[in-house]
Amino acid sequence: MKRTYLEVWGDTVDGRHLLYSILIGVGLATPAYLLAAWLFGQSSIEPGLAKSYSLLVGLAACVVTGVVSARAFPPKRILTEQTDEAGSREAAMDAIEAEYGPLGDPDELPAPVLREVQELGIYEDLRAQHAKHRAKAEVR
Repeated sequence: MKRTYLEVWGDTVDGRHLLYSILIGVGLATPAYLLAAWLFGQSSIEPGLAKSYSLLVGLAACVVTGVVSARAFPPKRILTEQTDEAGSREAAMDAIEAEYGPLGDPDELPAPVLREVQELGIYEDLRAQHAKHRAKAEVR
């Protein structure tokens, strides 16, 4: 059986699981809200406050629905990490330079930014990119 995937809020989901999640939400949240409205309506609580409490119970049931659905239908994605990080970084920096111009010398960055670049492990890549750009400029 072929699975049907849908794009919802920037994520790809299985259509059947989305439908089941909606049904779980309607099946839990609506009765919870209606039951709370009836119970709070029977109490001596002010009617406006009773409606607010009922809404809070309905919202809590929506959160429970989200947890139940997330447990019942885990993500289907398989994430793989690319091993050639230096090559992909170089390609990304080439694309950035093609669109915006040279990145510049990383040693000219302000101290806090330079420290962050070093912590991220991209300082050497930026230096290599700057040296490559400088070599191209000297050839011209």
